[in-house]
Amino acid sequence: MDHYYKKTMRPIKPRERFKTIGLGNVTVPFGGKTTQEDFHPAIDIANKIGTPISATADGVVSKVDNGHVQGENNYGNTVEIKDRNGNVHQFHHLHKIGVRPGQQVQKGQSVATLGNTGATYSKSGLGDGANLDYRIVDAYSKYIDPTPYIRDL
Repeated sequence: MDHYYKKTMRPIKPRERFKTIGLGNVTVPFGGKTTQEDFHPAIDIANKIGTPISATADGVVSKVDNGHVQGENNYGNTVEIKDRNGNVHQFHHLHKIGVRPGQQVQKGQSVATLGNTGATYSKSGLGDGANLDYRIVDAYSKYIDPTPYIRDL
């Protein structure tokens, strides 16, 4: 998808990089730079494989993409949840997925575990390259800073 970016909330400042938030260590903040992107429209969070990931909003599971392995040139195992405002919360590089398309989920409900499927990297400082790429695309196909959603968990 070709999206343009919408900064609706404050991105994590560079000095906050590698800061620990509820789910793990922030390795790339929203708006940060990666080896492949000048503007990363997501937040990357590193932790150990199997770390539980919870829904960040009430909604309906709109997509589950499973069966990927580490090293593929894609987002790996993915869960997408559409909230009542039409925002799609995307969770990428997952290990195990515990929801199915069409399922209603509540904020805080476990939906998957953190993994290293797809195009992940090994700079997490945890040795296994596991990270979550969490992004939100609004109803107008614009990216929204997901940081406040993940901080709430």
